[in-house]
Amino acid sequence: MSDENTTHIDATGLNCPVPLMLLKKAVSELPADAAVIIEVTDVHAELDFEIWCERFGHQLELLETAAEKMRFKVTVR
Repeated sequence: MSDENTTHIDATGLNCPVPLMLLKKAVSELPADAAVIIEVTDVHAELDFEIWCERFGHQLELLETAAEKMRFKVTVR
């Protein structure tokens, strides 16, 4: 996948539900098989993303956890 099909979002410092809202907006603007990389510090984001991706058929992958920051990749389906 080329970088032109990947959207990057920095949602660090933002609390629920803002990271999920940013993710939803980004995914709605992308074609299938594109990806969103999103960085968050909100401890609830992982569960929010997991439930949302499962419900709408997108693929969620935890890329890394460092200190208080998590980075996820969501592939649009």
